[in-house]
Amino acid sequence: MKATKCPTEELSLSNCVVMSPKDIDPEKVQHVEVYTSPHMKFLFSVKTHPGIAPHTIGFNLMQRKWADFSLNQDLDVRPFQLDKRTQCIGTIQLEVDFLQKKTAGSELFDSDKMAQEFLMQFNSQAFTVGQILAFAFTEKKTLAIKVLSIEVMDLTNIKEGPGKLKMSQIGLLTPNSTVIFDKAENSSLILTGKSKGKQQHQSIINPNWDFNKMGIGGLDKEFLAIFRRTFASRVFPPEVVEQLGMGCRTFNKNAGNTGVHDTVVNQLLAKIDGLEELNNILVIGMTNRKDMIDEALLRPGRLEVQMEIGLPDEYGRFQICEIHTTTMRDNNKLASDVDIQEIAALTKNFSGAEIEGLVRAAQSTAMYRLIKAYSKVEVDPDAGKKLKVCRADFMHALKYDIKAAFSNSKEEFKKYVSNGIIKWGVPVNRVLEDGDMLIALARSSDRTPLVTFLLEGSVGTGKTALAAQIAKNADFPFVKICSTGNMIGFHEAAKCQSIKKIFDDAYKSPLSCVILDDIERLLDFVPIGPRFSNLILQALLALLKTSPPDGHKLLIIGTTSRKDVLQEMEILNVFHTLVHVSSITSSEHLINVVKNIDAFSSNEVEQLKKKTNGKSLCIGIKKLLVQIELVRQMEENQRIVKFLCLLEEEASLEP
Repeated sequence: MKATKCPTEELSLSNCVVMSPKDIDPEKVQHVEVYTSPHMKFLFSVKTHPGIAPHTIGFNLMQRKWADFSLNQDLDVRPFQLDKRTQCIGTIQLEVDFLQKKTAGSELFDSDKMAQEFLMQFNSQAFTVGQILAFAFTEKKTLAIKVLSIEVMDLTNIKEGPGKLKMSQIGLLTPNSTVIFDKAENSSLILTGKSKGKQQHQSIINPNWDFNKMGIGGLDKEFLAIFRRTFASRVFPPEVVEQLGMGCRTFNKNAGNTGVHDTVVNQLLAKIDGLEELNNILVIGMTNRKDMIDEALLRPGRLEVQMEIGLPDEYGRFQICEIHTTTMRDNNKLASDVDIQEIAALTKNFSGAEIEGLVRAAQSTAMYRLIKAYSKVEVDPDAGKKLKVCRADFMHALKYDIKAAFSNSKEEFKKYVSNGIIKWGVPVNRVLEDGDMLIALARSSDRTPLVTFLLEGSVGTGKTALAAQIAKNADFPFVKICSTGNMIGFHEAAKCQSIKKIFDDAYKSPLSCVILDDIERLLDFVPIGPRFSNLILQALLALLKTSPPDGHKLLIIGTTSRKDVLQEMEILNVFHTLVHVSSITSSEHLINVVKNIDAFSSNEVEQLKKKTNGKSLCIGIKKLLVQIELVRQMEENQRIVKFLCLLEEEASLEP
């Protein structure tokens, strides 16, 4: 490949070389070795960018300076794989100075913040002793960094204890790496904090336990975070922990009995704060209603580390499936056609307990095949040999037995599109195309985690069916319809709680879609008066403006037949996009509907076309379909006459 310049300033500061996506797959190749001669090579992490021409590789100035090659030089570039068991960095020592000496001054730099920023910017990147790079610590100050030394962790025998550190020329930076900064000689830069100096540092090592063997799956990140916040201090000798001031705080008792009241909260506070020092005690609490926990218990020094256990992602579900099928696999009771990866992909938004239930349901289905239940129950005498849980058993359990609590409501919105969507003209196609565009926006855009749009039109134009079809096309793991049909008899507060629960459930899924059907009905609006529920209105306004948690995406589809009412309530402008759903207003559209559902003979269609040609009409698709079904029951020679009469009465059929 030929050496070229880095295409952007942002990539220049990334410490990565840049290649064309046509040359490498970034999912498979994260690092490359660049040979300037048969015996001289340099290790770089790599990114792709469409602005780089194929067969070229982009370097920033400091990379070219370190490797001592020029632009347009021919280079031998080879993929390189780092061994995460033996080449993860435990400690990296860096020399730091101002990049631009002209702007240098006697400034204080917090080495702890520098270390945090360095780990964030260069996570999972390869480093080499002697390497130089630019480090954008602040917007105004870019620092020059030189790698002085690298110690890597050996995690091959982690079961026997924490891995030992050994010196290495190269290593892979991880969030658990310790970063130490040394000021360059004669530099005016002043370092503060604990991540400075040439003192002995013991790395806080992530032991990388095998949670699968412990029967725990899908919680790698959570356990690593718990280890970092709660167990890491227990790796160090007690005297070191005392030097950090991390011991228990003594509680000064009040005179008399007025200090501690006989309540659960105060009892817990007294126990956690402590009347006497209790060394090496770890308090763990669990709840599924964090909103009900007294804030005093959650303050720093008490239950300050709070970890939400969310729904497992696909890899987490794979781990959980592996755990619950291990015994079957070891005893040759799992058929070869069972693909755990497929099951993980099909169980979107399943919790660990629901995956365990799915495995049990599949086992029950497999056992039932070997049971004969007639006048008496008999078991196949060779059941022990024949019993194997196969793919069909899992598929049966998925279809009939186990449903995720936070899954999409396929059965619920299936009724809205049971007969499909009749594409009678451009207006329908336009609504569906707009829906697909907004689905793509909600799925892929990092800048718009919340996407809202409103379908408005006259009564009976099929808004709910179109909303359900758009949600079906989205194929999000969580889809829920919020409608008055599920809240019959609810008072205002109960309705608000029901609506809020739908949104709370949606926030737990990485991709969610909520349909707010007939918003004016949700608001209890009636034109007589008029009156509506201000409590529900304010709740909806808040929910429509609230973005989902980080990393989650939410698509909200609203439907209304009273655009004017929503305008007055100032809810219309909350929606990002407004889409009009039209009534059927022409003979052409009418004939398209008739042909689509095969309601009449070809002769009847021709009669209908002649009778309606040039006449204006206005009718919703729902009412039109009911009228068609009504006349289908009649004799053929009477149907068109009756149908035209109905159109004149209901559809404002005019010459």
